[in-house]
Amino acid sequence: MSFDLINPAYLSIGAVGLALPVLAHLLSKKKYDVIDWGAMQFLELGRNARRKIRLEQLLLMLLRMALIALIALALARPWVSGGMFTNLVSTQSRDVVFVIDGSYSMGWEGKATTPHAAAQQWIHEFLEDLNPGDTVSLLDARDLVRPVIESPTQDFRFVREQLDALPPPSGSSNLAEATAQAVSMLSRTSNLARDVIVLTDGQARGWSPADENRWARFDDLLEQPAVRPNVFVIDVARHDSPELPNFAVGHLELSRDLTVPESPVRIKSKVMYSGGKEAVNRKVFLEVDGQRLAEKTLNIKLQPAGEASVEFEYRPKSTGSQLLSIVLGDDNLPGDNRADAALSVVPALPVLLIDGDPNPELFRSETFFAKAALSATSNDAPWVRADVQDQAEFDATTLDNYDVVVLANVSELTDAQATAVKQFVERGGGLIVSLGDKVNADSYNRLLYGDGNSLLPAQLESVESDETAEDNADGERTGTRVSPASLELPWMRSFDAESGVDFLNTRFESWWIVKPSDGRPDEDAADPPDDANVEDGADPELQAVDVSTPLVPAYLTSGAPLLVTRNYGRGAVILMTSSIDRDWGTLPTQRDFVPFLHELIFFLAAQKSSRNVEVGMPLILPVAADFSYRQHQFVGPGETEFAAEQAGDELRPLVRLSDTRLPGTYELRRKGEPAAKKENENRQESFVVNFDRGESDLAPLERGDKIVLAKAKPPEQRMSFVKTQQELKEQMFSDNSSMEFWKFLLFIFLGILVFELVMTRRLVKGGHSEIELPIEGAAGQEDTTTAQPQPVA
Repeated sequence: MSFDLINPAYLSIGAVGLALPVLAHLLSKKKYDVIDWGAMQFLELGRNARRKIRLEQLLLMLLRMALIALIALALARPWVSGGMFTNLVSTQSRDVVFVIDGSYSMGWEGKATTPHAAAQQWIHEFLEDLNPGDTVSLLDARDLVRPVIESPTQDFRFVREQLDALPPPSGSSNLAEATAQAVSMLSRTSNLARDVIVLTDGQARGWSPADENRWARFDDLLEQPAVRPNVFVIDVARHDSPELPNFAVGHLELSRDLTVPESPVRIKSKVMYSGGKEAVNRKVFLEVDGQRLAEKTLNIKLQPAGEASVEFEYRPKSTGSQLLSIVLGDDNLPGDNRADAALSVVPALPVLLIDGDPNPELFRSETFFAKAALSATSNDAPWVRADVQDQAEFDATTLDNYDVVVLANVSELTDAQATAVKQFVERGGGLIVSLGDKVNADSYNRLLYGDGNSLLPAQLESVESDETAEDNADGERTGTRVSPASLELPWMRSFDAESGVDFLNTRFESWWIVKPSDGRPDEDAADPPDDANVEDGADPELQAVDVSTPLVPAYLTSGAPLLVTRNYGRGAVILMTSSIDRDWGTLPTQRDFVPFLHELIFFLAAQKSSRNVEVGMPLILPVAADFSYRQHQFVGPGETEFAAEQAGDELRPLVRLSDTRLPGTYELRRKGEPAAKKENENRQESFVVNFDRGESDLAPLERGDKIVLAKAKPPEQRMSFVKTQQELKEQMFSDNSSMEFWKFLLFIFLGILVFELVMTRRLVKGGHSEIELPIEGAAGQEDTTTAQPQPVA
């Protein structure tokens, strides 16, 4: 038998309270001035009477101290476990947290019932055995743990409703984190018996048994509550074999998330095969908005534990939001048979070219080649609508009409122009800064780079030129080029040795040496003037903008960065260390120059919305000024509905969804509308929340892993793996069951309180029973007589 307290802090309060009766007793003995008078001798008490009164007063003080001690002990909620209290367990209320694995492996269809459905039914049956005073909470364990019922409830009907409303399994699961959250929830509950019940499919992924630090923190979490929770893990799948053959589609990768009609988009992924023993042939399909394209079908051969890369090219015909999917045929695990990505198809993108070196002879101006590449007169439906302005002409009102702005060899910006550019990017615009011989490095560093956490992703240092370029034996000009190994981002892979035409042949004769920011303030940077970055009437919130760590998508063979990019607020900026003109290289003469500029612009324009995100990242979409947030909602996996959140500002209003803990596809719809068929002009907006595809590895927890997970600090056990509901009940209602006895303390308190009242009344009304008075006898000896009882004040 063991003893403990749930709220030991109340004992400290009770210890302070014990001093009150003592203090009252001492104050009652305060001495006053004594005045003798003639009749006082008849009221003086005898020695025995005085001793009796002192004892009764002392007993009364002890009774009052006992009352305070009992109240403090009852509030501390003492409990015992085992022994004679075991037979009272059936009446002991308990707090239970159910953790249900919501990963897509729980959707295995190899049996009549999926593990997810079996887990739901398991909980329904277990609720029948709980007592009315028991409480239940429910966690949905996915990539991020989703509390379904966070506050413990005794309403089992509500629990059943929420259980049946769970979305279908999707994504992966972090069972270790979910179990830790369940234990943390039980530290705030009040019942003495506390249990965590994890229902999963026995898969090893999600537990991280080798992470000793994680489980050491978990053990500490178990020890924090006064009542240690019990953790049980139940395998509801009960797979017949540890080797389960499965085919899965990996993460889907688009060459760009935003495009225009008839512009090609490359769609890449991998198909993986696990658990099998023989090579198989599989068909891979491309779907657009759920419609399979018959002409887009690939046949691949997969070896056991092998994978194959697949790629499609798609040219959208019309504008709007489209959902692209790479799909396999059906197998026992449908959750990984497809991968999705949302594509935004827009009309021609508006782009503003700021010319830093204008010339009356247009072909000599800085933006001549860029303007020609983006707005070819022979193209009846250009993908980009490009306008040109001199650097002295643009301001904040000008930028509001464009999605992307290009600063082409602009020497320097005024303070007002620098503020306008920052506000433009922060609100979701894209910026390309193409350097050249006119650029004033000090001005750029002061106004746009600052301490390294401002708009410019790198600090400008000096110009470097290639003095070693010469003609080789084949008559080709050598020199500095783009490093092929650096083209790792999806939108830059179009120009690698395998996919590109001549981008890698571009020679760069001069470029700026830059120092990318490390995300920390530059202590050597000069402090800008107080009003350097603040324009009259500017929003003060724009002075503290979220910026990302700079990324280098392309290097030169000299080792110097060619492109440096970073996110700034809701937009993004690309710094190009060389020129887009012919002055510093041969880039405008390459055939890849046109697609290169388009890829830069499409990449930047796509930043203003967030259609393809990871779990936990918000979905964001620019909307019209008259957009009705109340009439729209997001609809996620399993037709789960989410409120459309208002974001952005008056100039660039946005609609947002912050709660993306459910992986899968989402749509922005008008309330009350069913899923769109994508056949009319009023298409619904599509989004995708991606997830870790490693859940396709169905390898189960090995016996050794279970032993590691079950062990804790001796003699305690961290968790128990049980097979059946009956086995779980036997462990939950074992001889180590516990019970509180604060109710018994309250009965004792009432008994002592009654006794204290009797004692107080007796002392007030009864006084002492006799008084000894001295009487002188005739012979001069003393005699005594008994006086009547006298009241005691």
